[in-house]
Formats: sequence, C-alpha cells, structure tokens
Amino acid sequence: VPSRRLGFSLGVDILPFKTCSMDCVYCQLGSVPGTVVRRREYVPAAEVLSQIKAALESGRRIDAVTFSGSGEPTLHSGIDRIIRGIKRMTRIPVVVLTNSSALTSPAVRKAVSKADILVPSLDAATERVFARVNRPHPGLTAAGIVDGLAELRRTFRGKIWLEIMLVKGINDGPAHLRALKKAVERIRPDRIQLNTVVRPPAEKAARALTPAEMERIRDFFGDK
Repeated sequence: VPSRRLGFSLGVDILPFKTCSMDCVYCQLGSVPGTVVRRREYVPAAEVLSQIKAALESGRRIDAVTFSGSGEPTLHSGIDRIIRGIKRMTRIPVVVLTNSSALTSPAVRKAVSKADILVPSLDAATERVFARVNRPHPGLTAAGIVDGLAELRRTFRGKIWLEIMLVKGINDGPAHLRALKKAVERIRPDRIQLNTVVRPPAEKAARALTPAEMERIRDFFGDK
C-alpha cells in the first residue's frame, strides 16, 4: 500500500482480527470485546515468511516491510523469528508499528531489536488520560510504557519514530501536553509524528484536531 511515511509498504499482518492489548477510542478497526496481553504464535511464522518471500520475488516495488494490521504485532511470540527471516531475504527496511504495551518486557524489546525502524505509540503520559484514550488491558500503565520506551531507546540501534495520536478534548489539553513532552524527553526518539483522527473511529466521540491546533502542538514539541 502507498504509505505517507514509508513509500510503498508491504504490510505484514500476523494476528487474528482485532487481537490487541488496548481498545483505543480512535481505532479504525472498531471496538474490541476484550483486550489480550498473552503472547503466542497466532499464525505460523514459517507460513508468514513463505508469503513474504513470494511478495519480495513478485517484482513489485517495495520500500518497506511493515508489521501492522489487525492488532498489536508484538503479541505474536515469533515476531523475532519473522524479522530475522526477512533480514536474511532482503535489505529492504523492516518496520514495526506498535502500541508500545509489550515494550515493558525485555524479551519483547529484544524480539524487535533487529528491525530497522520502530514506530511506537504514546498517546498518554498520565494514567487518567491513558484510561480514557487507550482503554488498556488491566495491569498496563502509562508509567510502565514510558519506562519501557526509555529503556528501548537505550538499547535499540535503529530509528524510533514516536507517534502521538491526538484526540480532541481527551489528550490535547495543555497540562497533558506538558506531561507528554516530559515523557518524550526521556524517550529521545529520532522523530515525533503527530496524528489525529482521520479514519472513522471506534467511538463517534473521538474527534480530530484542526490543522491550526496540530501546527501549534507541533511547534510545542519542537524540531523533531
């Protein structure tokens, strides 16, 4: 698919539909009946690699191989084997889009360590806003996710493009933006990518910010 950030992106979806640790109010896939944090091999890693090999040999232009799709890709227990397998096939960059929930685990941080680019999300820096915007699995905390992302930056050698999804009236207030900026300063990403609700969200109350509001917040976060 054509991607705003990645050129022509080969999407790799390694989960059953809506298998996720969060039930974000803005999710384009709709609401989820229950969140999960258990990691397992939801689909066979060998089958995924076979399909990727066929796509790479198809002759179509591919600028990035991107883990995304129906849920949180780091919930797949074999994502490390799949990433390593792709790296043996091609020099095309491997990208992982993640909601950051599993990056609290050293094992998961190691599992994604061979990717070239990680695009982790951080929509909330306080527990109250985290509960409102991401509706996480019990046991997940905003503080834990920030700690995990900060530790990731310490060990990960690739690029980190931190994505913040802004939802009007929920996580765009001045006090929360200051808390987010403080968290971002700990994480030290290579880029900060601001997004807002564009595709039809899970909840109608999840509304987009205006271009002017987005530009003001961009200026607030600074050069990155």
